Amino acid sequence: MLFLAMALTFGVAAGVTALLVPPVARLCEQRGWMVPPGPRRIHRVPMPTVGGLAIVAGIVAALLATFLFDGFVPQLQRSPFEYLRLGLLLCGMLIIAAVSFIDDLRDLPALPRLAVHFGAGLVAVGPYLWDHQLYPDVLGNLTEARGIILTAFNFPFINQIHLHNLSPWLAIIATVLWISVIQNMVNWSDGMDGLAAGVTLIAATVLALHTLSLNPPQWTIALLPLALAGACAGFLPFNFFPARIFMGDVGAMTIGYVLAVSAIIGGAKLATALLVIGVPLIDMAWLIIWRLMHGRSAATAGRDHLHHRLLDMGFSQRQVVAFYYTLSAAFGGIALLDVMTPAAKLAALLVLGGLVIGLLIYASTRTPQQLKRDA
Repeated sequence: MLFLAMALTFGVAAGVTALLVPPVARLCEQRGWMVPPGPRRIHRVPMPTVGGLAIVAGIVAALLATFLFDGFVPQLQRSPFEYLRLGLLLCGMLIIAAVSFIDDLRDLPALPRLAVHFGAGLVAVGPYLWDHQLYPDVLGNLTEARGIILTAFNFPFINQIHLHNLSPWLAIIATVLWISVIQNMVNWSDGMDGLAAGVTLIAATVLALHTLSLNPPQWTIALLPLALAGACAGFLPFNFFPARIFMGDVGAMTIGYVLAVSAIIGGAKLATALLVIGVPLIDMAWLIIWRLMHGRSAATAGRDHLHHRLLDMGFSQRQVVAFYYTLSAAFGGIALLDVMTPAAKLAALLVLGGLVIGLLIYASTRTPQQLKRDA
């Protein structure tokens, strides 16, 4: 019954998303919510742009369905703290979805959007903003907070950095920054058919497996990444190359928000998350530095992402996406190994970082003239 509930959570998210994508695509065509081709875009024909509405609906439907499990599966009975966190997640997620939907249609300025991202992060933090106390969990340990908060995380050679003990405000700042960075990272990676949805599917699946592998397993916590993975799986057949619909900011920002929360809710799983999403995250950091060094705003859109550079070097969309999938799955699998200590995970992350940075440096030196001569 327990594993059936897990499968149903994934299935409801995938099924609702898949069922809603076609009507959302028709709605986009009727209302003119289409993305035209352009110099920095890969597609060649106008595409429906707010397919993420189906993803949002799939996640919400799956999470609401999990409330039905409480009376049938004892392991899935949530504590009051978990109900509060789930409510905060849904509120923050819907705020992000609403503003991102408007941004898809009207192209909002960067600073107001960033302010909303920080605001949604504070919504996730919830009552912890004024109630900095930690409460006992089912084992009697003081780990429960009234909100979604990054209270502590493991770090090699130090064992654990307890942000709450250092300063509750430090924990709040770290939480808001983490949520804002991850959702923007997912949005920046949404520049190629199937890329953002596929990497998020892999990351959410790894986080769910990691959560279930803990002792004791966090059964109720695993439902969140399972719902996220299911929604991405339901959307991916319509978005994989050649895509029939784009998720838009409403999809990318929303799944980024849920992914960020999934990595810190119920205990930080930062090392695991960083290993899975290392490629797009390093690409994001590189882009910010690259653009600032060349006198451009970090928020400026362009075709200078790693996936664009690989495409310009002659790789196909499917090959580039497969490269991202392979690295995400491989390093995600490494993170799940029982023998992986924090130091070993750091070493794996450094290897991944070195590989991606080396590729970025090589790709950055390949000017359009060089690529044309080599063609």
